[in-house]
Amino acid sequence: MPSPFPGMDPFLESQPRGEIFHGWFIHKLAELALPKAALLGCWIDVERDVYGVDPSGELVLIGEADDVFSISSAETRWSGNGAGVVTLAAPRSVREVVVDPEESRQHRQHFLVVRENQKWPRVLAVVELLSPANKIGKYARTYGAKRAKMLASLSHFMEIDLLRNGHNPSRDHFSDMPSTPYFVFVARKTTAGRNEEGYPIRIQDRLPTIGLPLWGNRPDLPLDLAQAFQAAYDLTTGGRPIDYKTEPIPEPPLAADDAAWAAGIISTLA
Repeated sequence: MPSPFPGMDPFLESQPRGEIFHGWFIHKLAELALPKAALLGCWIDVERDVYGVDPSGELVLIGEADDVFSISSAETRWSGNGAGVVTLAAPRSVREVVVDPEESRQHRQHFLVVRENQKWPRVLAVVELLSPANKIGKYARTYGAKRAKMLASLSHFMEIDLLRNGHNPSRDHFSDMPSTPYFVFVARKTTAGRNEEGYPIRIQDRLPTIGLPLWGNRPDLPLDLAQAFQAAYDLTTGGRPIDYKTEPIPEPPLAADDAAWAAGIISTLA
């Protein structure tokens, strides 16, 4: 069953539904764009940042360390013969640090990377979909540092914001645009700097197809947000359908006109 809303469905902004939708949307966006990217001599990877809390309490970007090594609960014994053993200095002091399990929880954030399809490919563009954790949550500052790094790099950058809650710094660059619940930001890099593009999206609008800039005199790679949304919606809600009649729209409240329009949509449902 498709969403009753023509574009972004505000009911998908609730948790944990939103986190599930986030993962499916990114993967479907990559899958749909990959054939065209291949024709342009590119490849799309779905990568992820892993955020965690170090023993000092500082939020850090860990990367994908959990994929590099794994720790077994079984003890592993070295079978060497002891030759060449060196006497090691003993520490003068030992301080045990116990990390709160809640603080040691990790947050994984998937994003798209478009690369040239070569043996040592360079990154042409990066696409991020904002999540509650990196827009309004405790990872917002860490993600903000990554955003700044992306804007300073030579890679083109697209940021998709399908969340009404929280402040989006990218919107500050477009004070002349109307305020809308959803927004897409594109930093199109040039030899002199970058051109910044804003795409405001109302709740009544169908999600657009937006061109992702690529280097090498290539045309923009079209990213069909509407098609990716529908595929992700089906996968997110297939076994857990949304009860639009009884479930409230997640905070923050919709603007009065938008709320009246959404109520009209819901009133027509069986």
